[in-house]
Amino acid sequence: MFEFIAGIFALGIVAQVVFWTVAGLLFPLFWLWMLVDAALRTDAEYPTRGPNEKVVWILLIAFFQIVSVFYFFMVFRKLSRGSSPAPVSAAVA
Repeated sequence: MFEFIAGIFALGIVAQVVFWTVAGLLFPLFWLWMLVDAALRTDAEYPTRGPNEKVVWILLIAFFQIVSVFYFFMVFRKLSRGSSPAPVSAAVA
């Protein structure tokens, strides 16, 4: 009986090591993908379309990686690239 419990415990440890190794290898790729996506978007593709929103998002992704990357992915995956219309500029009379 003890061997069975020890085997289950060892299997759990191996599963955690595999999970965290894979996550540790894939997260930098996901981070880089979101950083490039934020840099390649136009200013019109951000929700508030402010003049500095693109720079703010790039800095957030660069410095606060884990939280900002997942938030950026969840918010901006709904907005396909190039789907937002260009901002309307005031006509000069």
